[in-house]
Amino acid sequence: MTLKIAGWAGLIGILAAGCVSLAARAPVRPAAGQSGVQMVQDQARCQQYALGQARHREDHYVACMIASGYAVNWDLDELDWVIGVMQTRAHDAPTVMTDLAECDRQADNAKKTTTIPPLPPDLERVVSGETTSPGFEGFNRRPLASRMLVACLLERGYAVTPRVPYDR
Repeated sequence: MTLKIAGWAGLIGILAAGCVSLAARAPVRPAAGQSGVQMVQDQARCQQYALGQARHREDHYVACMIASGYAVNWDLDELDWVIGVMQTRAHDAPTVMTDLAECDRQADNAKKTTTIPPLPPDLERVVSGETTSPGFEGFNRRPLASRMLVACLLERGYAVTPRVPYDR
């Protein structure tokens, strides 16, 4: 009986360790002026916030880090892309989640008849495939969706950034 309890305790410990490694699965790039100490504090705060959520904990963690001023990779479910995102004006984590999901949906549903505001020239060159900036690969596969995504994010106070490299 003791062996069985020890086995369950070990399994629970392994599962708990998997849950608490959100920071390891979501690399971030700090904004200018953010210290390593501040990043560790923000990661701990965002991890605590995410672990308090019933579902989609990794998304909540990433949203919290974006709301804390970091560039983070965001997985767009509808488009099936991963992009780098950072805020350009203050948001809270729930708003980040809502905004990014809405921009993903709008971009995936963009049609030829959709009116999309013009993009900044540097991002337009990326979308049109004129340049192959690292971290933006694939934007020219669906240029209309890319334009809609970027326009929506800009309008809501976010910037598309190169993806943050994974350490793995």
